[in-house]
Amino acid sequence: MMFDFAIIGAGPAGSMAALQLAKQGYKTIVFEEHNSIGIPVRCAGLVSEHVIKMHDEGIVNEIKGAIAVFPDGKEIVIGGDRTHAFVIDRRAFDSSLAEKAMAEGAEYVLGKKVKKTVAKKFFEIEGIKARRLIGADGPKSLVARQFNMGEIGFFNAIQGYGKYEMDGEFVKIFLSNEIAPGFFAWIIPADKARIGLATLNKNVRKYFNAFLKKLNVSTNEITAGLIPFGLRKFARERVALVGDAAGQTKATSGGGLYAGMKAAMMLAEHADNFLEYERDYMKSIGKELKRCIFMRKILNRMGDKGLNSIANIVEENIDLINKYGDIDYPSIVAKEIAKKHPLKTVAAIAKAFI
Repeated sequence: MMFDFAIIGAGPAGSMAALQLAKQGYKTIVFEEHNSIGIPVRCAGLVSEHVIKMHDEGIVNEIKGAIAVFPDGKEIVIGGDRTHAFVIDRRAFDSSLAEKAMAEGAEYVLGKKVKKTVAKKFFEIEGIKARRLIGADGPKSLVARQFNMGEIGFFNAIQGYGKYEMDGEFVKIFLSNEIAPGFFAWIIPADKARIGLATLNKNVRKYFNAFLKKLNVSTNEITAGLIPFGLRKFARERVALVGDAAGQTKATSGGGLYAGMKAAMMLAEHADNFLEYERDYMKSIGKELKRCIFMRKILNRMGDKGLNSIANIVEENIDLINKYGDIDYPSIVAKEIAKKHPLKTVAAIAKAFI
């Protein structure tokens, strides 16, 4: 049987692509290496309203703000005025999205790890033929490697579940190179607190254990994974990437559900021209992802002393941050702060790169 599209990976980006393509009448098949969709969970599960508008299943908590803890111990409360984010059950979120795609006619093959694809006039994957191929197969994408879509970097992430007394409407973020060099640590309130961190250091477990000791907590159901850092080329004539496979994550926060699901929707809009999908994506949200990469590079050059100086800027601009803050478009609030404090902003950037 010949399919119009074969998708490798049944995460949110892969299933959103399957859903949108199947809705248009394309014969679509999805390969997922695990026996169940949404397992294992390698995501903090904190998403924006933008994501919920695309798919609103699996919500377990609403978040009104964040408590940012800086290296010197200063804590700053951001938000609190309204719902700014949602905590989701990724298993329920992913599986229900896949069910929607199946209801539209997309076929799923579970428990099948694709080790190679054969590219001729059509693609052959595990005995199935398809005219076009979509890689939604994560940071270490087979499709990206096979079709030379470029190299990217990675943050090493780890998370577990544990008991931690906290305000159930606020996440807690720890910004410190001692705790999580090159990134940050987090505690997200749900039925059980989701406690984790990401770092550029490969020895992520060492930092995680030290963080748990600092909090005096223990965790279970520990999972580890990679967060892409950088953008690949994600379109060839008959091959495309979406989600983590393409590097479509925010380097500032590691969040990728919105960027990946948005990519899947845009890809479906350009089902007959993958190159237009890439062009349109980079003209829109792709610009934001590039800004996030730039901001992350600045943050990582600052060191803890620089992060402490940022705390003062944040404290001075809480009202502005609460007004313009959007976890999927962090450059908006950064731009507003830069407009209000141009000299401080230039000084901070110059200090980071000198």
